[in-house]
Order: sequence, then C-alpha cells, then structure tokens
Amino acid sequence: MKKSILSIFVFYSTLFVFAVDNDPVKGANPNDTLKVYYLNEVVISSSVKETNALRNLPTAVSVISPKQLQDARIESLPRLSAFIPNFFIPSYGAKVSTPIYIRGVGARLGSQTVSLYVDNVPSFSPSAFDFEFQDIQRIEVLRGAQGTLYGRNAIGGIVNIYTLSPLSFQGTKFQVGGGNYGQFSIKGSDYRKLSDRLGLSVAGYYKRDDGYFMNSYTGKKVDASENAGGRFKLEWQASPSLKAMFFGNYDYVSGGAFPYMHEDSTAASFNEPSSYDRHLFTNGLSLNYTGSGYTIHSTTGFQYLKDDMKMDQDYSPKSVFSINQKQKQRSVSQEVTVKSDIQGDYRWVVGAFGFVDNREIDTPVALKEDMVTVLQRPLDRLMESLGAPLRLVYEGDRIDLPGIYTKPSRGVALFHQSTLHNLFGVEGFSATAGIRFDYEHTGLDYFTESDGGNVNMVFQTPRPIDPVFVKGDTLLEGSFRKDFWEILPKFALKYQMSPTSQAYLSASKGYKTGGYNEQVFSDVLQDALRESLFRNVKPYVPRNVQLPEMPPMTPIEDQLSYDPETSWTYELGGRYEILERKLSLNYAIFYTHVDNLQLTKLAKQGTSGRTIDNVGKSESKGFELSLKYVPLENLSLFGEYGFVDARFVGNEKDTAIVSYAGKHVPFAPQHTLSLGASYIHYLPEGSFIDRLVGNIHYQGVGKIYWTESNQNEAGTENLYQPFYGITNASVVIVRGAFGLECWVENLFNTKYNSFLFEQEDVTTAETNTFVQRGYPTRFGATLRYTFNR
Repeated sequence: MKKSILSIFVFYSTLFVFAVDNDPVKGANPNDTLKVYYLNEVVISSSVKETNALRNLPTAVSVISPKQLQDARIESLPRLSAFIPNFFIPSYGAKVSTPIYIRGVGARLGSQTVSLYVDNVPSFSPSAFDFEFQDIQRIEVLRGAQGTLYGRNAIGGIVNIYTLSPLSFQGTKFQVGGGNYGQFSIKGSDYRKLSDRLGLSVAGYYKRDDGYFMNSYTGKKVDASENAGGRFKLEWQASPSLKAMFFGNYDYVSGGAFPYMHEDSTAASFNEPSSYDRHLFTNGLSLNYTGSGYTIHSTTGFQYLKDDMKMDQDYSPKSVFSINQKQKQRSVSQEVTVKSDIQGDYRWVVGAFGFVDNREIDTPVALKEDMVTVLQRPLDRLMESLGAPLRLVYEGDRIDLPGIYTKPSRGVALFHQSTLHNLFGVEGFSATAGIRFDYEHTGLDYFTESDGGNVNMVFQTPRPIDPVFVKGDTLLEGSFRKDFWEILPKFALKYQMSPTSQAYLSASKGYKTGGYNEQVFSDVLQDALRESLFRNVKPYVPRNVQLPEMPPMTPIEDQLSYDPETSWTYELGGRYEILERKLSLNYAIFYTHVDNLQLTKLAKQGTSGRTIDNVGKSESKGFELSLKYVPLENLSLFGEYGFVDARFVGNEKDTAIVSYAGKHVPFAPQHTLSLGASYIHYLPEGSFIDRLVGNIHYQGVGKIYWTESNQNEAGTENLYQPFYGITNASVVIVRGAFGLECWVENLFNTKYNSFLFEQEDVTTAETNTFVQRGYPTRFGATLRYTFNR
C-alpha cells in the first residue's frame, strides 16, 4: 500500500513539473496568476424570490464560496455536515437516503425536512441529494422554516446550489487525484462562448474507491463504489431584457452498501448481497425577463431517478430475510415568480408553483429458511397446547413477499412576500411579511402477496392419514388518497445599523407533507398471512379442538398513513463586520415548536421494516455563532458553532408520547463545531512556484442519541455517540494555472460511530446492537489545472 501511494505521489509530482515547464503563462505577472486562481472567489448572490439582498436576509444564512469548497474538499452534500452551524448529515451506508438535520429537525425516512434546489430546480427525494459537486458557483444554506417562499418540506431549511455560468466564466478545468483505499478521481469541464450572447459548458467526472470495511463472511470489502456523471449548461442572452438557461445533469453510482457490523466487531458479517445502484437525471429550463421595474422568472424542472437497493436485513451469516428494493421516480415542477426590480422602499414578489411526482417502488422481501423455521415454532406450540393430533408444516423453506407500490402526488401553491424599508420613517428599519397557500394531493396504490405461505396438515394418528394441503398465501390490493391544505405565513423585522451590521427578529411556519409508508407492508402482509392460514385451516381441524380466535387486523390505511408535520420557528439574530471588515460575526438564537412530529422507528426491533408515526410534539432551542477573522491578507481564520436542545414534549393527554416526554430527539447532534485556518505563502517573483497554500480544518459533532427513548431496548443504559472531532489538512503547491494538493482526512484516525441501531435476532430472541463505523484516515494527492480564457 505504501509503495502504491508513493507511486501515485511521484507520478503527480512528475506530471506537475512537466506541466510547469511547458506552462504558456510561466513568467507572467503574479497578479494575473492570482486572478486565474482566485476567480472562483467571486460569488454572485442574486435570488429570484427574496425581497432582501442575500447577505441582508432576516434569517440565518450561510453562503459557501468555491474557494471554501475546494479548501475543505467538500465534493458532495454530506461533506457539508458540521461545516455550517447546526447542519448535520449522517451516513447510513448508502446514497439511497441522505437525511439532513438542521437545528434538531430532520427525518430518516418519509418526506424530507430540508429541501434541495439545484439551479432553482427542486429535488423531490432524499435519494437524489447525494451527488458529486463540480464547478459550483455558490451554495446557500438557509436555516429555519422557509415555508412561505419554498413551501412543502422546508420545515428545517433550504439548500440552494448554483453552478457556474458559461457567460460569466470561460475556460477549461481539469483535475485528477488518487489516494489510499484505492481512491481515484478525474474531472474535466470546458466553458466557452459560442457567440457574444450564447455560452455552453460541458463537464464530466469519474470516481471510485475499494471500500473501507470488510465483510468477514465473504472476505471482501462491503462498500467499494464507483461514481460517474456529466452535465451541460446552455445560456442565451437573447436580448438585454431576456435570458434563457437550459441544463442537464446525470449522475450514476454503483457499489456495495450498508457496512453494518456488531458493536463488538471490526467487520461486517452477512451472507446476502448488499449494494446500491442509482441513475439520476435532472434538467431544467429557466427564462428571465426584465421589464420596467419588475422581473419575471420561470423555472421548469424534470427529475428522473432509478435505483436498485439490495440489503441483508438480518446483517448476519444466517439466512433470515433480505430485501431488494427498486424504485423509479419522475418529477415535474413549474414555478413562475414576478418580482419588483426597483431600489425603492417597497419591494415585493408574487409567485405560483406546481408539481407532479410519481414514484414506483418494487420491494420484494424474502423470508429465508431460518425465518421459516422461526415461523414454524408458534404453529407447533399452538397444536401442542391444544392437544391436536396434527402439525401444521410450511410447504417450503422460503416465503416471498413481493410488493409493487405506486405513490402519486401533485400540488399547487400561490405565495407573496413584501418588504417595506425605512419603516415609520426610521432609516434602516424594515419589515418583511409573506404568506403561502399550499395544496397537495397524495396517494398509494398497492399490490402485494405472499408466495410460499401454504402449509400441510400432517396428522399424528395411529392410522396413517395423507397430509392435507391448506392454502395460506394471501393477496392485498387497494388504493388510498389524501389531501392536504396549509397556510404558511412569515414575519420579520430588521434594523440595518450600517452597511455592515444588522439585527433581525423573525417568525415563520414550516410544513412537511404527510402520506403513506410502504415499508411497513412486510409486517402487514405477515399478519394477513397468519389470518388467512388460520381461516383456511379451521374447516379441517377436529371438532374437539378449538382454535383460538385471531385478533382483528388494524385497518391497513391506519397502519400506513401518517399526517403532515408543522412547525413555527422564532429567531433573533444579527450580522456585524468590524475592524475594516477583517472580523465578521453572525449569530442567531432560535426556538422551534413542531406539531405532529413524524418519527421513523424500526418495527418490531428491526424485523419488519420501518414505521413512520406521528408521535406528538417536539421543541428545539439553541443558538449559532459564526466568526471569520482575516488578520493578514494571506491568513484567514474561521469558527462555526451550533448548539441545539431538541426534545419531545407532551403531557398525560398526549398518550402517544408520554413515554418520550423530555427525551432527546434521536439522530440530531446537540453540538456542531467547525474550526479552520487557511494560510497563503507567496514566493518571490521568478521562483519555481508562485505560492503555497495550507489549510487545516477541525469538525466535531455530538451527543447523538440513537433511539427515541434515548436508551437501549432493556432500558439499562443510554445509547448515544459522544462528542467527537476529526481533523483534515492539505497543502497546495501553485504554479500558474496548475496546483498540486496533498491532503489527509481524519488525520488522527478518530474512532466513532456514524449510525447505531438495535435489532432482535429472531432465531435466538437476543437483541444485537449494530453500528456503522466512521471512515478511517484517508490521504492522497490531486493535480488541478484551470485555464481562464
């Protein structure tokens, strides 16, 4: 391994020297060189919705520049975790789910609580959140409920990602890198003007690794992965008042997944396939017209997701049960906004939004031979307790529970927001108010059945009697529909003391849609299978044997359905820049109250999928602090800290949550901490290299509770991940348009769990604790080339 890493480093160093010796800009003015390298520091910050400038929004907002992304090696959304106060994305073993937690508000399954937009096109599933970043112009993270302008599923906040424009940047970018654990990546992009008013960009990337965790059963890595994709963007300035933009992104991922291992083990151990493959295509068409005192913006979006997930759901070498989930999702959205474009005291925006989303899920669950043996036991005990001279024996050693589920949804919304500056004649004092009317229609069409649930009645009598075949298999088919209406207001006051300082107070409502959880169908179908079996066996049982009555099944819709979740967020914050803007300070104090909280739980200790229940209410309160200090032109320091206390609340009337009252909301860290420094050392003119750039970054999170009760199943100890931190560092050698970066992540090889859950071993009735370990120390080198036309 050491030899291979050394070879990689020598290769990139040789290539770097060769490139520098043949660099056409060698010997150019150092300022020109700086212009090439620091072009990405330019952050254009405009919004098609907001009635305040981005830097002056009356809400907590973080804007991440391309330089920050590069210095911190943030190449996908999960890498932003803890980089922003109270912003956390856990790793659950695959890109099938990328849940985002902001200020203690988040969800592992179901509708997302934080919405993602790429070039103003929304994503409708957390399965589409984790993709490779390339040529990002800026990322905005708005914390707190953003329902008024963004609508459904923005209860925790919004992430806006914007990519570079070929009309504002023309050039070529290329990078290649590698590291330990078989890491290799290559990226390339080209931006050019086809005419004075028409620009085109194309980009592509490939990335792979050998995986980080072993499966002791197979002797191979669990989580080796490959990722590839490409994108294009076409921009046309048709006239001074009309601009059009059309883009398309494609991302493909394939590899192993879910490296869950017993808490006392250093490797996973399971016998069934565990993998995740995904195709993700997103495209959008934006039109922007500037009139006299107003602008009209239209964004049309389309997203197609197709994936295939395989999982050994007992996470052991035993053949208990497994799942193979395939989904196809097609989403179309349309938004039109009309916004004032004057620099007066009154600014406004009105808009309309509509979408159609259709998700098809094929989720066959297989109950293997060890599970069938477990299901056989209660039948044997029942016949023995009744004194019946017979046994009910399953016909085979496998029961399949195939299911096809279609989840259609559609919705429309109207919204308005106004901002009045210099309120009551007080310069710098402004008020913002908005309201949104949101409607959604959602449903579930299901077809699921059992295959292998038939039994033979084997008679144990003196006189031999041939076994009697009894049909046990059952079928469930039906449809459910729901409608949701919601009104989402927002209010804010802001006082702008100077161009570089402000304070604000805001209140906003958030809304997370309800729906139906198809993952609980394996449990529903097993109950239906038992009911069908007893009903069909009854006519054959001797009259002197009285079978027990099966309890009535809970109506299927009641088992699947969950209601919308709503919240109110109240926030006091401010921003200040002092010492000639060398020191900037952002702060926020917040309180969020959530009603009808949707909580994801492992059903029956993880043996029957996952349920989504409305468990009542929760409260999140805390604060955030961001500091950036630039004492020297070539030295910058930053710190980001967030604290949140998120707990269930309730009283004796809230029977659903009385046992959780006062407990911490699981999976959301109480603390997030990010500390970093960047130093640039310029070498004298005529030196072989122009400058050295050093970056060091520390990220910490914790405590993270793993269960809604905050304890293990036995109630004997608390289950949580203590606060931990990892240190990343890099050194970049820059010469002209070339840069050679040597980097390391998790420098001190900090041990931590990124996920933990309990699951019952149905074959032994013992409860096991499974974890996903954090990534070990990773290091490597990256060679970059950026040519500015």
